Amino acid sequence: MKKLLCILSLSLLCGCSAAPQPTNSPDAGNSQLAEAGNAEITQLPKKAKPESTLISDSELNALNIDDYLFIKDVMYVDLRDPQQLLSEGTIAGFTNIPFYGLIVDLTDNENVLFTMTKPRDENGKVLAQLGDVNSFVANYKESESNLNYLFPKDKQIVFMSTAGVEATYMMNLLIQLGYDPANLYNAGCFSNGIGDQVAYRNVEQARYYTPGHEAYTVSVSYDWGELTPID
Repeated sequence: MKKLLCILSLSLLCGCSAAPQPTNSPDAGNSQLAEAGNAEITQLPKKAKPESTLISDSELNALNIDDYLFIKDVMYVDLRDPQQLLSEGTIAGFTNIPFYGLIVDLTDNENVLFTMTKPRDENGKVLAQLGDVNSFVANYKESESNLNYLFPKDKQIVFMSTAGVEATYMMNLLIQLGYDPANLYNAGCFSNGIGDQVAYRNVEQARYYTPGHEAYTVSVSYDWGELTPID
């Protein structure tokens, strides 16, 4: 199996000699940030409802995620589109792995690993709604192994997305593939608050928020290597 190759290009929309540095942008590596933050916290909170993927049941959210960053052997994943990172900002320590257009889509687009659909029984009864466990269909024979490469089964993984919805979908996909839901966390909303959930970029005391730069657009393409379609 080949590693995922990401090709990214930036386009400058307005004239400037260099991108401005945000005043609260971290200027050190993650290990140094961990020392400056809540270094005494060495593990994620235990999930009261281990099987749940909903932000309403999550022990992590936009208001407390800063306290649980940079924990050893924990993977932090931002599921938003790369352009959103440029325009809306990011959280230090999170890796961007887009959900739509890379992992999942609503159609079997080329290079997307899974299609999200509504499976039905022989009588046409819907067995799972879009985004639920068992609503994902692999597009390629290598889809599961590639996902296992991106998301190691032996790690705790924290997900954040636009409004927490894609994080729920991503967790349900991993659960469908045999991941332990107790190790998967929905940290909720980065961009848009939903219900009583606050968006991280609107939190005044967000210590590790790095603002975006509207001066740029981004174009990203991904290459999984050789993929074998499932007939």
